[in-house]
Amino acid sequence: MQKTSTPRRASVPTVRRARRLRFIAAVRFVDGRRQQFSVDNASDHADARRMVFEELSDVASAVIATYR
Repeated sequence: MQKTSTPRRASVPTVRRARRLRFIAAVRFVDGRRQQFSVDNASDHADARRMVFEELSDVASAVIATYR
């Protein structure tokens, strides 16, 4: 005797909300000061870097990393 199985339902893809990226910027200023900033409205690393240089003055360098 063969067992009959119930038909499987077609899987419906679920809609997931894209995880919002958060960035941290380690900034060194021209006068030697250092400070870290949270950048929450950027879409990617390049956008976060652009935002840092637009918002702050006398920036010597900036390193952008993703929050995990």
